[in-house]
Amino acid sequence: MPVIPWQLILSQAPSLMTAAGELLAKSRNRPADIAAARNVDQLRDRVGELSRDQQTNAALVQELAGQLNGITDAVQAIATRARHALILAAAAVALGVAACVLALLR
Repeated sequence: MPVIPWQLILSQAPSLMTAAGELLAKSRNRPADIAAARNVDQLRDRVGELSRDQQTNAALVQELAGQLNGITDAVQAIATRARHALILAAAAVALGVAACVLALLR
């Protein structure tokens, strides 16, 4: 079973939330910038900014997807362990019942 780097995941969570908040704040302020752009150079600059923002968003989404994939793998491993524990518990109960029946029949 792979070891999940929970320390790393939890330590990165605040920075991911901060980055996501900054991107959201930037995107909310952009409509005014577009309306203020009056010439072609300003519009080109704005398109360049949008392209950089899109790349930043894509990197953030990729990082989040990687962390989500790690969490999904961990949950699947835990579910497998729980299933095995349930099977062992059922076998232990069956052996206990069998032992009680044998004890009563003697």
